[in-house]
Amino acid sequence: KTGFQLATTPSLYNHIPKDLEKLMVLEKTKVSDAEQTFLLTLRAGMRSKFTSGDLLAIYPENDNKERLYSIANNKGNIQLAVKLHSHGLGSGFLYNAKPGDVIKARIINNHAFHFPKKAKKVALISNGTGIAPFLGMIEQNKKKAEIHLYSGFRQKTEITSHYEQFASEMIQKQRLKNIHLAYSREADHHYVMDLIKRDENFFADLLSNSGVIMICGALKMQFDVEN
Repeated sequence: KTGFQLATTPSLYNHIPKDLEKLMVLEKTKVSDAEQTFLLTLRAGMRSKFTSGDLLAIYPENDNKERLYSIANNKGNIQLAVKLHSHGLGSGFLYNAKPGDVIKARIINNHAFHFPKKAKKVALISNGTGIAPFLGMIEQNKKKAEIHLYSGFRQKTEITSHYEQFASEMIQKQRLKNIHLAYSREADHHYVMDLIKRDENFFADLLSNSGVIMICGALKMQFDVEN
């Protein structure tokens, strides 16, 4: 029999990447029994370049394992919509950050998910946390492309009221055409897919006239929407 001596070698990739950006926490909403999603606003450095649809990579365990979140560009600041999961490392790390704290992260250009520059009519479809980049895209819609927002939530909360108020302001500024919200746990419960089936003629017309559909959120929601 031949014997082998085995030894471990240190991993080259078990530490947090170098040259991360320092982002200051500006604002953070609180979760409740009815609402497990919170909004987090971060101030990036003067030289940081990002737009809505890009990604923010955080490293809560100080290793190479990234947690990625879609970015909204909110008046030059980074805004995230995050669902707080019990024992969730990424969401817990962000929720424990207080205004004034500085976190290290990496901004990743996600060009394939930027708002289309030439599209005249766009449908944005999301569920809870997927709405974040779309809020930024709507706010940046100074060319007044025709945007229709479809979003699904469990129930009406302070955050959904915030979204409705934001949408009302954007409609007045002609940066948003309309908003359609679905609530799965209210008395008149329905899902985003129900809204899409209801408006099937609109979507057929959108697709036949070179319109654009963008989807952000849970994969199951994405597959149901695509079907």
